Amino acid sequence: MIVALGLLSGLLTTGAWLPQLLRTWRRGRADDISYGYLTAFAAGVLGWLAYGLLAAQPAVVVANLVTFTLIAALAVLKTRPRRPADRTPR
Repeated sequence: MIVALGLLSGLLTTGAWLPQLLRTWRRGRADDISYGYLTAFAAGVLGWLAYGLLAAQPAVVVANLVTFTLIAALAVLKTRPRRPADRTPR
């Protein structure tokens, strides 16, 4: 039961990144996401991944491994924009 709760929680928090990743993919850029944020968040996720490995907690390991993969994909999209930023005033 505890592992199922951990897996469900990991699924929800990791899945929360999918809309941001899809939005960034569709827009072709991620200029609204700072490098500082991505770096700090990725470091925290790697910390949780290490914790999960050391504590032998599969739900923590899986969730953070997938989350880190999504963050890495977002960072790649940010460093290699496919479209120039829209500079029109809103």
